[in-house]
Parts: sequence; C-alpha cells; structure tokens
Amino acid sequence: MWSAEASKVHELRLPGWGYDPATGLATLPYELGEQYRFTETVQLPVPESAGAIDRVLDLLYLVAGVSYYKVAAPAVVRSGKAQLAPGAVPFVRDVYTKGLAEFAYRNDLPHVLDLDPDAGGGPAAAPVPGGDRSRPLVCVGGGKDSIVSIEAIRRAGYRPVLFAVNPNRIIEDVAAASGLPLLAARRRIDPQLFELNRAGAYNGHIPVTAINSLIAVATAALHGLGPVVMSNERSASAPNITWHGVEINHQWSKSAEAEAGLRDALAAHAGLADGYFSLLRPFSELHIARMFAPTTRYDHAMTSCNKAYLLNNPTVRWCGDCPKCRFVFLALAPFVDRARLVDIFGKDMLADAGQIPGYLELLGIDGHKPFECVGEVAESLVAVQLLRPAGGWNGSPVLAALAVRVPEDGWPTAEQAREVFTRQGRGLIPVDFGRVLDDLD
Repeated sequence: MWSAEASKVHELRLPGWGYDPATGLATLPYELGEQYRFTETVQLPVPESAGAIDRVLDLLYLVAGVSYYKVAAPAVVRSGKAQLAPGAVPFVRDVYTKGLAEFAYRNDLPHVLDLDPDAGGGPAAAPVPGGDRSRPLVCVGGGKDSIVSIEAIRRAGYRPVLFAVNPNRIIEDVAAASGLPLLAARRRIDPQLFELNRAGAYNGHIPVTAINSLIAVATAALHGLGPVVMSNERSASAPNITWHGVEINHQWSKSAEAEAGLRDALAAHAGLADGYFSLLRPFSELHIARMFAPTTRYDHAMTSCNKAYLLNNPTVRWCGDCPKCRFVFLALAPFVDRARLVDIFGKDMLADAGQIPGYLELLGIDGHKPFECVGEVAESLVAVQLLRPAGGWNGSPVLAALAVRVPEDGWPTAEQAREVFTRQGRGLIPVDFGRVLDDLD
C-alpha cells in the first residue's frame, strides 16, 4: 500500500528556484523527504528586452509544488529561499488546502485541509509599474468563455495578446481563428512523478489554474504587457460537496476567492496591482453561452472537452460523453440553431438517451454536481426550461426524460431565471476595463 511508503515522508522542501534570463528557462527543484528529488522546468517566451520576474517566480515555485506534494501528502511544506511577504502567505496556504481539497477527499487525507506551509518571512514589495495596459494578455483554453473575452476586449479597442501553457492544436486553432498573436510557455513536469503515479502514489486533482495563472503573469511582466485576463465565471465559485466541514470545490483555483487571493499575493510580494483579473466573473455560464452564440468564426476550432484535449486527434473536438460536453451542449442549445450546434459537436447530445443519467447529475436530481468545470444546477434547470417549449428541439428523448424527472416545484421561478441572466456586480475588473464589461452587459 502506498500509504505505508507515504508515511516515511515527513516534508516537502523547496530549496530554491533557478532562472536563466537569456533563455527564459525557470528551474523548480523539489525534495520530498529523503527519498525523492524532482525538477520541474518552465520555458517562458523571452522578448528582446525582458522585465524582472524574480518575485513572481517565488510565488510560482511555491504554488507549482502542489504537484509533488501530493505524491505523499506530508504534514510539512518548508520553503528555503523563496520567503514570501506576509500578504502573500494566505494565498499559498489556500492553494495547498482548498486547492487540494478534492485530492484530500478522494484519497481520505483530511490532514491536508489543515496544512500550513512554512513560506513567510520575506519583505513586502514596493509597487512596480505595470506594462502596456492597452495590450492585455488573454489566457486561452480553447472554449467559449475565453472566446467571449477575446472578442469583447477587441471590440473595446484593446490589442490583446493571447497566451497558453503547453498549447495544443485546439488552442492554436482558436488563436488562428482570432487572427491575434499567441505567446506560449512550456511547462515540463518531472517524468518521475508519472512513474510514481503508476506505482500507486497518491494522485488527484490539483489547482492547475493557479499554476498557469502565475506563468501567465510572469510572461506578461517579461513582455511589458498589461494585465492577465482570465475568463472564469461566477459558477466556478460554487462547491461540489462539503467534507469534514470544508467545502470541496473542483474549480477552486478558478473561483472568486482564488482570484482575490492571487491578486493580493501579487500586490504584496511582487508589487503588481491590478495585474490579474477575470473578465467574466459577474456572469453565469448560461449568460456567457448566450453571449457566445452570435460568434461563428470559432465553430470548428473551439472545444471545452477535456477528453478531446487528451486525444490530440485533429478530427475529434468533443468526445460527446462527458460532463463538459453535456453541459456546454445544453447551455448553448437555447441560443444556437440545432443544426449549427450538431455541426459544432458532431452529434446531437439531446437525441442520445444514453446521456440521460449524466444530465440528471447536472440537474442535481441524481448525485451531486460532477467534479468538473460545469455550471450550477440552477443554470442547467433554466436551460432545460428554456428548451421545453422550443419547437426546434421537439422530440428530444433527453429533454422528455428530464422534464418528467424534475418535480413541478423544482423548476426555477421567473425571478430565478432572470437571476441567471443578471450581472452580479463587477467582480475585480479594473476601472480601465470597465467599458469592456459594459459592452458585455
């Protein structure tokens, strides 16, 4: 049993990162007890004249350590040279506890929820000037959300630069469809980690968005660009379940809490204010789907399916049988013509009776909300409600089955439906990006 091996490991140590400004290669070493040594590398795209990123790398080093921590989940995380300003410590602590909460739940490791990494003791940073705010760095995942952000920012007169970590063909196709430049970083996880996983080491979900976000911030700083723009919506803050009195959220590193924490950490330790935010935070997934519907140029480039990413097959963009495929199809169906939607996905998800159990999960009828990046139960119910009288979807076996299973008092009221399409505040969007938000609204 791996638990016996893991019990021999008492701490994760971070002896200190290295960085070569000439090549843009960051080296992140980790020591797990006396038994294991790992080295992760991040290849950043280097411009002719690069900005300083040392303090951003401090944060990245600590946050990326979650990948190696989870091998044995020791009781102690101890940083060496990367000592953070006090204002940055809470974010790192949350990354290891809340960001690894699903991992802890699935592996029955409740002590992870109380982990307190030894990472403080460094001085606060003096404020540093930001880059060219007319050229924000927009993170692209290949799905509808980042596409909505790209087009809204461009309409507002900005000159966005796109960004991805280890971009695959899907992200490259979306960038090509946009006609905008794409900067890419390459993250290489130590191969020994995969060997240990095959040997039975603890494994599970990590807060990868936090890692990729810091790589994006480092890239923006290097290139003198404006803020890093994410496309995380408000439903990313909704937990899946509660365990040991703690809310377990698969999307924690995409949540409003994580966004605020990272901004605080960047301001405290790197002196960067307003250098990171999510443009779509005030909106629901269903609202974003409605915003996406008029845009057709990405129909044969986009996907939100994680399985399709893993397949890396140029002819497959949607697997057609996972929570993401089910939810995105349902979210778009009220706003996109049926023929166009089937063309995008390569199949009619609502005509496949085999999808009914998965849709019942999305509606909160059978089981809890899936551990996936999907919208809230209320959004799925509103989508089905909008489709019930829609003539274009008559005869759908999935919709017929769902309509029968939802109790009459389980349907959203008119007020609840309006709430799904009502912007909630302005999130942490900077004042100078207010016109982008107003255009979306």
